[in-house]
Amino acid sequence: MSTPDLFRVQRGLTVGTQQFSAIGNRFLLDRPLKIQVQCSRRLTTQQIEAETTRLLALARNGAVLVSPSISPGEKSIMRAAFNEGLPLIILQENGFTDLAKPGGQRMDACARGQLLLLAPWEHHNERLTITRNQCLSLNESARMICEQ
Repeated sequence: MSTPDLFRVQRGLTVGTQQFSAIGNRFLLDRPLKIQVQCSRRLTTQQIEAETTRLLALARNGAVLVSPSISPGEKSIMRAAFNEGLPLIILQENGFTDLAKPGGQRMDACARGQLLLLAPWEHHNERLTITRNQCLSLNESARMICEQ
């Protein structure tokens, strides 16, 4: 894969029975161990720290962490992994325009092959609050990706 491919929107990327639009290193999907990051909002700070320690250890040993990063715990774990340069697949509610590019640190992460952004739905310009059903669907997509 040439570097420009990491920054182009890829449409119709099929994983299991679902199609996504993607930006980043699609070959992260081929890694043998993918771990879903899903945390209840009821977790304590200590529980989140323990889960962070556990998941970062797995990622340091080659696992890819997969999450839509919805809850505070999920965001914290994925941010810690991102900051260490560990491999991540992030699902997002809003799709990509044809000329979309990741911004800032995400651009650097894509260039390193560390990051894959996936969106199951089309792009929209409106600022919408994510719904509970969308959250459940994104978490289900993360689970399915980890089982592939």
